[in-house]
Amino acid sequence: MPSTSRVLSACQVFDVRTAPAGWACVPLGERIDLAYGSGLPEEDRNPGDINVYGSNGVVGSHTCALVNGPGILVGRKGTVGAVHYASGPFWPIDTVYYVVPRREDNLRFLHHLLSYLPLKFLNAATGVPGLSRRDAYSLLGVFPPVEEQVGIARILDAADTALERAHEAAARARNLVVSVAADLLGRGLGGSGRLRCPRESPGAFAATALGPVPRDWRLSTVGEEFDVQSGFALNSGRRPRLRRRRYLRVANVQRDSLDLSDVQELEAKDDEFALRTLALDDLVVVEGHADSMEIGRCARVTADAAGMTFQNHLFRLRTTGEVMAGFASMWLNSRYAERFWNARCATSSGLHTINQRTLKQLALPVPSASEQGDIDCVVGQCKRFRDALLQKQAKLEALKYSLMHDLLTGRVRVDVTAEALAV
Repeated sequence: MPSTSRVLSACQVFDVRTAPAGWACVPLGERIDLAYGSGLPEEDRNPGDINVYGSNGVVGSHTCALVNGPGILVGRKGTVGAVHYASGPFWPIDTVYYVVPRREDNLRFLHHLLSYLPLKFLNAATGVPGLSRRDAYSLLGVFPPVEEQVGIARILDAADTALERAHEAAARARNLVVSVAADLLGRGLGGSGRLRCPRESPGAFAATALGPVPRDWRLSTVGEEFDVQSGFALNSGRRPRLRRRRYLRVANVQRDSLDLSDVQELEAKDDEFALRTLALDDLVVVEGHADSMEIGRCARVTADAAGMTFQNHLFRLRTTGEVMAGFASMWLNSRYAERFWNARCATSSGLHTINQRTLKQLALPVPSASEQGDIDCVVGQCKRFRDALLQKQAKLEALKYSLMHDLLTGRVRVDVTAEALAV
């Protein structure tokens, strides 16, 4: 393992030689103390108005505080280096440190500075991740005069507010997609293009094993509507050499989307590869996962993934009938499908799995092709709205990081006149 000094050297983000005049570039240990939190088991907590903090943030509440806030908390065990801000009195448990300033530094500035520093890379433990105070104290920080700290903190606080609103909007959009899809999967779209209503038109619905569904939908199964194919078992013989094939792993298949940021290769002969080649609008379904809530998650094959293959912890579904990929993906990711998998999955060595026979037994409602298309179109519009908000969120996150870099290194200076700070 590299020495602590080499790790710290690689983590340093400030340079004494480039610090603006009047700014102190010193080790963190000269400006702050990291005090230990105190254990507070759940059974000893009396729910109240005081937030209890762990390394992941708020983990509960209590009727009394250990520290009079506001204050800053830094993950010590578990989520190493995670930085949180408590706006009032709080109780830090023993998985976090809380910050005790040694000078008159602005608390909000310290919060942004600690968030910018690479504390999360200072894992000193070999088992449970842990942050050593000695390592944290050795990191260099740049400290402008207090009045400039106040100006920097105000700008970054404003960026945080905008980013928080973007996160909230994106979360609402995600919930909208889930809600709209659930309504459409149960009620569909009538001839008027509106959701069918069981109260207004009870005769339009039929009682089924899936619950009430539109009467003109037929019930089928995955096995009747799709050809199901298992993937390549990975072993030493699959190490890529001559016939290198890009393939999807469980990590690439998210719920309703593919993550192609890390696609690996395996060795496969032409004939066996042809049997397991992915085509546009095929579906890939997770066969095994350590988390029982993640088995059965499904994604459509996009143009970027067409021509790849897939491993044995995934199934490929290729339509043989009237079911469109968009509608089928929605159904396979539905709450009904989740409950179906959880009731039937097998568990071995900590891995939850479903077999091909069980997958084929999953019930599947089949609307007309035109209604499937309409449903896919409506949900697609909601997804585009969600994706636009996620893109806005990503841009704000990039802007926030750029602002932190410019302001906390002194590349961009703020106006510290009394009139400017009063605005």
